[in-house]
Amino acid sequence: MKAYLDNNVLVDIEQGKFKVEDFLSRPNTEYYYSDAHLGELLEARENPKVSQEGRLDLISRLCGQKCILTGVLNDPEFFQKDVEEMYRIVDTPLRSAINAMAIKGGNIYEKVRIELGFESRQFNNEPPEMVLEIIDERMQKKLGIGLIPYLLSTEAFGGKVLYYTLLNIIDTANYWGDIKTNHSDVARLYDASHAYSAMICDALVTSDKRMMAKVKAIYSRLNVSTKVLSVKEFLSGGH
Repeated sequence: MKAYLDNNVLVDIEQGKFKVEDFLSRPNTEYYYSDAHLGELLEARENPKVSQEGRLDLISRLCGQKCILTGVLNDPEFFQKDVEEMYRIVDTPLRSAINAMAIKGGNIYEKVRIELGFESRQFNNEPPEMVLEIIDERMQKKLGIGLIPYLLSTEAFGGKVLYYTLLNIIDTANYWGDIKTNHSDVARLYDASHAYSAMICDALVTSDKRMMAKVKAIYSRLNVSTKVLSVKEFLSGGH
């Protein structure tokens, strides 16, 4: 199994909630890191509670050199790269890519939000696979075009931008609403990046139940087969 651990799982390991051995002892499992892990580490450079060297060592212990390369639009792909070497070279390019994604995704999302007239409506009881279907129905009624065809006709035609825009739209519809918990645009960008990177793995493992619900909704709508699992589900042998 190819597994991708969300950044919050790494933080949980550092805080002692889980042990590295819990993951390394799972049979037939390979772990992959991406530029999103390194980007979140770069964002925390001024945080004295986060050890840059310690996090890089943790990623290296889990993943070795197994990484996933992505750009703003190109499909993710498996690659071999030393973690510390990757960390040294991603800083400026990564920030440029994140800024470009924020501008494109944010502009498109704002247009969709206005055109659909979203209220602060919560429907957490809906199964994840129905969330974007419900939003899609509103698109059909108001604009005469489905959500994905609409986004594909804009600058959100693929890649991380599409994932980021969909996360924004889901938040606007207040499904497990991070708007009310002040989920920042930067955090949402990295959620989108992790979800996008993990789409070529067998499992995305996360400690964030809000992210889990939203990524399940996106994967279902985009026909991505990657399983989204909690740490407990994963460590107990979930597939």
